Amino acid sequence: MVDTAVQSGHPETETAGNRRLFGRLRDRIAASDPAFSRLRMASRAMLSLLLSLALLGGVTLIQPLPIAAYGMAVLISFLGSMAITDKTAMAQLASRAIGCVGATLAVLAAAVLAPMPVVADIVFLVVIFGAVYVRKFGQRWFAMGMIAFMAYFMGDYLRPQPADIGWVAFAIVLSFAVTHLVTNVILRNDPEQDFRRAMITIDRRINVILRDIIAAASTTAAPGSDRRSLQAQLSQLRDIVLMAEGFIPQGEVGSLAATGAASDLAVGLFELQLSVERMVRASYLARPSADLLAAVLYGDGTAVYKQVAALPEASGEEVASRLLVRVHRARQRLDGLLKAKPSPAFVPVPGDATAAPAPAPAASAAAGFIPVSLQRPIQITLACAIAMGVGLMLSPNRWYWAVITAFILFNNTKSRADTAFRAVQRSGGTFAGFIVGTVIATLLHDQMIVSAIAVPVLFFFAFYVLQRSYSVMIFFITVALALLYGVMGMFTPELLLLRLEETLVGALAGVGVAFFVFPARASTSVAEALDKYLAALGALVIAARSRAHGETDAKTLLPLSRALDRAYTDLGNMVRPLGGPWTAVTHFGQIREKLLLLTGAAHWGRSLARSLQAERAIEPATLARIDVLAAEIATRIERATRVRTTLFDRPHPGDDVIDPARPPLPITEDEDPAFSLEVISALLGQATPEVTPSAASPAA
Repeated sequence: MVDTAVQSGHPETETAGNRRLFGRLRDRIAASDPAFSRLRMASRAMLSLLLSLALLGGVTLIQPLPIAAYGMAVLISFLGSMAITDKTAMAQLASRAIGCVGATLAVLAAAVLAPMPVVADIVFLVVIFGAVYVRKFGQRWFAMGMIAFMAYFMGDYLRPQPADIGWVAFAIVLSFAVTHLVTNVILRNDPEQDFRRAMITIDRRINVILRDIIAAASTTAAPGSDRRSLQAQLSQLRDIVLMAEGFIPQGEVGSLAATGAASDLAVGLFELQLSVERMVRASYLARPSADLLAAVLYGDGTAVYKQVAALPEASGEEVASRLLVRVHRARQRLDGLLKAKPSPAFVPVPGDATAAPAPAPAASAAAGFIPVSLQRPIQITLACAIAMGVGLMLSPNRWYWAVITAFILFNNTKSRADTAFRAVQRSGGTFAGFIVGTVIATLLHDQMIVSAIAVPVLFFFAFYVLQRSYSVMIFFITVALALLYGVMGMFTPELLLLRLEETLVGALAGVGVAFFVFPARASTSVAEALDKYLAALGALVIAARSRAHGETDAKTLLPLSRALDRAYTDLGNMVRPLGGPWTAVTHFGQIREKLLLLTGAAHWGRSLARSLQAERAIEPATLARIDVLAAEIATRIERATRVRTTLFDRPHPGDDVIDPARPPLPITEDEDPAFSLEVISALLGQATPEVTPSAASPAA
């Protein structure tokens, strides 16, 4: 998909420097939020808040409302916009209807129990237990638990009179209705449009990579000298591809994309990424032709094939250039898949509107005397109880900061270290917000209008960065609270210091419980599913090697590739719960990235099976390479098997693990089994970066 803005120019009509400057600037702006998803999420929350408060303000002219009504409007505007993420508008409407009932009952319980603080606190812990327990039933109930928890807190803090509950319920229903309108009408999701926007950013990122290679080719620097810059570009490209792939309709049981056109689009996108990465690696040894680079950059297909025809055979430049042609063809393939509007890949499949959530791993049935399904609720409730007790000793009025910290700390954490890291992020963001908030609130002490305008702006930025940095989000929220307290005439540096202390109490309580009460470790079911996947991949590679030597019938390969697909589906089904149910927080993390690497290996496994179907002679040099790559894959499978319990906890190394001394395989029109094996080896190497390339490299 060639950038139309780039097509409008021509190398002779613009200077290279201006094109590069304009391209880099445009790319940086687009890459910060490729599909505007973060902007839309933050805008939904703030627009819902402003509309809800405006409508309640209008009602106040007729009937004064309790302060709890406004507090619940603020709460529902945020949670109703971000936590409820059902696929369809009707499913979202059902979730919001349940949320209305749950929030009203929670506020009512808190209001009735307010005169009995001890009982109210005990019931709060019961609400926390229930809010965590219902998460096992899927995303909808995760959101309902969050809403019930925050609603009870709001009722316990603002303490509305039982007679006011009707108006509080009115505010809850109104706010949910506003969030539904904003989410599904004003700022609704459009996966196809989001994907097309992301593709524009991907295309621009590829163009920046091509420009960097062209710029390097115009200097006397040796190939590979710009490796650090290109690796950074590839890392950013990978992040954007992950985001774009997330917009493609997903399969029901663990696969990263559904079947048919959606699967073709996902595979085409992944092949584009692989082609770019491979071309860049080849450029470390010999850069492609400068004229060919320009032709691909400007989408001139005729010039592309003329340049390829003029290349000398058996040269490093030819290899890099043919890989560049593969990038060009991958772009064209995606262009073809997206030519129709609407694209068939995004047309809803009847009966697939609300796929059932992935079941819990089999190991969750029981562990010792306490079922695993109860361990998380007990763990979080205990952490909140400790935070509540210590927080009350610090402040009888602000203890809820400690409880909220302990509760939120466990959202989307999968292990003890994960929880500790989240605690550091929240504490660090609060500390930075305490420093900056104190300074800004002091400077704006008499500027009430400026402070009032700054508060919603800061909240907007907090939710805008939610998917990128949890600590930065907490920083913005803390600064916003400092200004809000200033507007209300309540700000003192001691108040922010108390928030920091309560946050530390909640963080320490959460981390302590995470480490000593039911410490989370990798799931046995995930390890077993990964074992099956690796075994299926190993069996396919062994059979392919035997087939290449004429020892195995080709008919055995396709069933093995289908077995690999089924094993990947089972693996994805087991791993999915580890990613956490609140997608607004999970973003596209290392679990999804590892899954993408493994689904890529499964895809190239299918390519490997297809490449050996035909009766064709394989040259001795190719056979030798197949033997080497098969042995290398076996080594990497063995390594992945040894670390199977922690594979999805290991971050991506941020660099490719391919030996730069290994020359890329020549590109041919036919599917090449050696090429498929090399890609599988590379993907496994990225999934298990500790493995070093085989000493028996073809470069030797």
